[in-house]
Amino acid sequence: MRTLLLAIFVFIFCTPHAFSQNANANDSLDTNSYITFSPLSLLDIHSPRLRLGYVQHLGGNWKMGLDLGAGGGTGLFSNREAENGSLFEVRPELYYQLGKGARTPKYIAVELFYIEEFITLLNDGYERKDGVNFLYDKVDFTRQKYGMHLKFGLFLNLGRHFGFNFYGGVGFRFKDIVFDNLVNAREGTVERSGHGFRTVYEKEENNFRPNPTLGFKLFYKL
Repeated sequence: MRTLLLAIFVFIFCTPHAFSQNANANDSLDTNSYITFSPLSLLDIHSPRLRLGYVQHLGGNWKMGLDLGAGGGTGLFSNREAENGSLFEVRPELYYQLGKGARTPKYIAVELFYIEEFITLLNDGYERKDGVNFLYDKVDFTRQKYGMHLKFGLFLNLGRHFGFNFYGGVGFRFKDIVFDNLVNAREGTVERSGHGFRTVYEKEENNFRPNPTLGFKLFYKL
């Protein structure tokens, strides 16, 4: 985890210097910077959180962005007894504007992301990686997720300052889910009713998979 966070901060602080030397003044390019808000993060079915971002114009076709998210507790489809929940998210992103035209700027981007969540779950159960199911009175749940996306998007202006940032892309992610410090652990399966979706709080995981992304942000243009 420390290595990943170090790489993220090196990416954030070094990239602007790398491209500032190649900045070209061009009035037809989007040279604005943005403050962003991600409403879909508040509706996350597993772990809702508040996510805000800032996008800084570097010069020429290049911009650099950083999103930070924080939350705690479980979402609508994964609601269960829990306490002491916390979640932290960081997403640095490098943008390259395609062509010219500041009215609806289109771009490609590379995004790195890291999510870490900790929560104490109560009176529930989970499946170990070997397929054995356990019940518990209390357990410490930890989730780490990190990876990269290649994205295409656009900034759609609705006025002088406000608009939408639509984006989509593909990438990959690593996910590690650990259940630790079980209290009164015993073999057994929880009878679940309702929506039928499996949530992140029900199974140990340690895997690598493709990871698509699709969404939008609200922005305020500076």
